[in-house]
Amino acid sequence: MNISDAVIEDVVLNAGTVFDSHQIILRLAHQNQREYVDALNAGSGDSPFHTLHSALGRRIKQVCERLGYAGEPFNSADIFGQDSNCIRWFRG
Repeated sequence: MNISDAVIEDVVLNAGTVFDSHQIILRLAHQNQREYVDALNAGSGDSPFHTLHSALGRRIKQVCERLGYAGEPFNSADIFGQDSNCIRWFRG
């Protein structure tokens, strides 16, 4: 994947004190469009967005936990506007 942990960390650190993984993915896509499209194109299968976003969600979790954020299960709109499960992150 072309999206580095440093890029994810930068987006997380600039997201405020409460945010969810869907918001981070949307900001990543918006602020790093070339890397996002390249990562999307590198995927295979019939669900490239789901595959990429699942992988990003796992990496966002690792970065957030390393930075000391706490997470809880949450439901919010994904990039397609559909409610789905993710994690809401906040500073303790």
